[in-house]
Amino acid sequence: MSILLLESVHPDAKALLEAHFDVQMGEPAGPLPSNIKLDAIEAIITRGRGRITASLIQKCPNLKAIARCGAGLDNIDVDAAAAADIPVVFAPGKTASAVAEHTLLLMLAMARRLPYLTHEVCMGNWDVRASYEGMELRGKTLGLVGLGAIGKAVASLAHAFGMRIVYWSRSAKDVPYARLEFNEVLTQSDFISLHTALNSHTRHLIGPVQLDLIRPTAFLINTARGGLVDEETLLKRLDARQIAGYATDLLEKDPPDNDHPFFNHPRTMITPHTAVLTDRTYRDICVSVAQNVSALLHGQPPEHEAIFKA
Repeated sequence: MSILLLESVHPDAKALLEAHFDVQMGEPAGPLPSNIKLDAIEAIITRGRGRITASLIQKCPNLKAIARCGAGLDNIDVDAAAAADIPVVFAPGKTASAVAEHTLLLMLAMARRLPYLTHEVCMGNWDVRASYEGMELRGKTLGLVGLGAIGKAVASLAHAFGMRIVYWSRSAKDVPYARLEFNEVLTQSDFISLHTALNSHTRHLIGPVQLDLIRPTAFLINTARGGLVDEETLLKRLDARQIAGYATDLLEKDPPDNDHPFFNHPRTMITPHTAVLTDRTYRDICVSVAQNVSALLHGQPPEHEAIFKA
């Protein structure tokens, strides 16, 4: 049995797969190497960049499993997989702690103007402290857009910092936080943090109308998906000082062009899609996916929550 990896995975996960299968390495972008025999591939595994398209699925007649080492599935054609009756394996919930910590990292960095301070100190300007004023999270309102496992983990950490928490989601949750209308979350929050899936309904969820509702003193935080934000419009609002700042772990194009205007903007902070790349979570999600793919290919039941259901 052969498995196609479109991207590297944690060494422990790769070793687990290689102990049972012939593992073929592909590429996250561009054509696959000519030596890969697609009719022998029984599973395809990707991370965040490699796309599993309807075309690729059709070229693998013996495909029995598709998988992503992560929680989001916007780089997998789940409709094509469902039409072909191929289960999609992923790792929901396992990224919550790491992404939540990264979200707080970005919030704190923006509140205390960390990129600006470190730049000035590195330039020899220790006296920057004379005109500096940071912001405390304590007493500020955090608006969560989406309240799944990651949103709840962020709320728990933010609560420990003394923040007031409000949220919007399509359904009410059993949590001690106020559920508001989407626009109310935008108008009332000092920090707005995105934690919803990217799909045809949520692309550019934060567009011109929504950006106009955000306070000029508020920060937008994105550790979900780059496509949730209309970057072109956001750039205009940042330039006009109509929003205090944008911190994100993802951009609409991954990887972005080297001249992306957010890179050197004074009110942005960008990390390169690294929220889950921690000592624990990266290994956990890769090993979990490898184990569940292995179970499927050996005719054994995978973990129930590891199989995507539309």
